[in-house]
Amino acid sequence: MKTQNIFSILLISVILISACKESEEGTPRQTTQAYTYSQNLRGSAGVKGELPLPELKLADVVGDEIARNLKDAELQLAQSYLEISGLNNIVTPDTTAVVLKDFTIRVGNRQAVNLGDCSTDPQRINEFPSDVQLSTNEMVNIVQHVFSDITSGSKRANITVSFSPNVDITSADNVQLKIHFGGIYHYVVLE
Repeated sequence: MKTQNIFSILLISVILISACKESEEGTPRQTTQAYTYSQNLRGSAGVKGELPLPELKLADVVGDEIARNLKDAELQLAQSYLEISGLNNIVTPDTTAVVLKDFTIRVGNRQAVNLGDCSTDPQRINEFPSDVQLSTNEMVNIVQHVFSDITSGSKRANITVSFSPNVDITSADNVQLKIHFGGIYHYVVLE
């Protein structure tokens, strides 16, 4: 009889422990979302400046609950691009091309990447067009670094840009760096 009681108590204990463990793990879910990180750029003609941009947090992309309970994420490369928008809207008196010379981006503590000159009228090898969604390997690598930073560790990315514009650019000119990506986010819902 005592043996039967001991087995009954052990069986109940195992059931209770496994039930608690299941509720801690939660229900697996996933969501697919696209996001565009967009920040104004500004600078003074002929002056190379460095501009730290506001921090991007995973919670900004998918919301607090998903960010808190994220288990894994996959970047959707087909939806990834980088764009400098608004340069075509700047009017220069002599109709010269507007150029952001040596446009460089650094993500986190990684080495900065010089993308070349962003121009409204690209003519040279080292120039890339403004107001165009660019998905070259170099651009997608930058997007991958941003995505990696927001989906791991501190779940935030720090982005710094530097360039030397050939005209003054103010916030009112609405020149923006856009980093767009899509992702599949795997998380749990705790009950």
